[in-house]
Amino acid sequence: MKSKIASVLAVAALLGSVGSAAAFPRVVTDLAAFRSGPGVGFLPILAIPPQTVVEVHGHIGGWSRVFYAGKIGFIANTLLARPVVIAPVVTSVVVAPAPAPVAVVAPAPAVAITPVAAPVGLITAPLRIFE
Repeated sequence: MKSKIASVLAVAALLGSVGSAAAFPRVVTDLAAFRSGPGVGFLPILAIPPQTVVEVHGHIGGWSRVFYAGKIGFIANTLLARPVVIAPVVTSVVVAPAPAPVAVVAPAPAVAITPVAAPVGLITAPLRIFE
């Protein structure tokens, strides 16, 4: 009975040391082995290149539990750094010019066109001069 209680407490302590559920970003500082467990005895899953941002979900000893590329694995804490956030510096403010006023043009009045009959005696058919 004592061994069951001790094993339950050991598992609870291990899970409690993994950390909270809140993830926080970290930057990989050097080529890092993304391992299946917290230690060099665990197989590497893949290599993470430098300057890659990963999500850390907790710590076990000197290892961080990391979410990367859809997988959860472990990276040594010595290979992770806080990301540097550079606040934007406003040096000048550019004010856009006010839009030009739009001239409102009234529509032209409608003009009624009445057909006029051709005067009598004029040639209304085209002439064939150059044949």
